[in-house]
Amino acid sequence: MPSAFQTAVKLILAAANTDQPHHEAVLNIGATPEYLRKHAAFPELDLIVTGKTIDKVHFEHGITRSQLARLPALLEAPKALYRSDTVGGAIVVTFELKNSNPIIIAVHPAKLVGRQRFNVIASIYDKPAEITLRWQQKGLLLWKSPTQ
Repeated sequence: MPSAFQTAVKLILAAANTDQPHHEAVLNIGATPEYLRKHAAFPELDLIVTGKTIDKVHFEHGITRSQLARLPALLEAPKALYRSDTVGGAIVVTFELKNSNPIIIAVHPAKLVGRQRFNVIASIYDKPAEITLRWQQKGLLLWKSPTQ
């Protein structure tokens, strides 16, 4: 039986296919994972993703519906965590691959959404594997999974 999150992803993508996107939707993934709180100083807030981001990463970045449906699980067991060198926040590198490239999840801390603050998934995309070497050389590595 699909979870509420999986059902919401399916409905958001179906609505976009009928030219009735649900960009205002807010999908609560749950508590921000400990590695983000401990190693990137994220506040203890719920982690969310918006319908607009779901649409963007699926239709523009090619992240599959199956990958999006597994987003909570991907965030629970990442490969590494890097400090973003372009905007405030962090980059989660997953073990999940797309075209042999790791899937990257950009997360922003304490964003105001409506009248509440959340840690927000800003984007999801694949990057060539060598990007992580460049990030390490720049000193951006915050944490690495011990299971590598």
